[in-house]
Amino acid sequence: MSAGKIVGYIVAGILIFFGILFIWGAFSPEGEPGWIIVGIITVAIGLGIIAFIKFREPKPAQPPQEIIQKIDLSGDIEVEKLKCQECGAALTKDSITVKEGAIIVSCPYCGSTYQLVEEPKW
Repeated sequence: MSAGKIVGYIVAGILIFFGILFIWGAFSPEGEPGWIIVGIITVAIGLGIIAFIKFREPKPAQPPQEIIQKIDLSGDIEVEKLKCQECGAALTKDSITVKEGAIIVSCPYCGSTYQLVEEPKW
């Protein structure tokens, strides 16, 4: 429990305690009817602080979501080795990243970076 919550509960408890004393004191021979209103307001503020602390609790963090994208390819597909357009070096899967929906290739040998563009088949 954080220090702010502890202080909030202590303040709420003090307000509720004194609010009840005001309401109780209003019925004594020296009491005044206005003390009932002060007591009710004080108790309501104390209960409001408790409700604020209770409903303001942070929700537990959710684990990150894993997104799996599956692609259905139509027709026959031939697998080719990917080579750098600049130096012709063979590239691995670590050389390819997807940023903002674009396929980016970074060559570890010559340092060039370019975007793969798939041309339409028609």
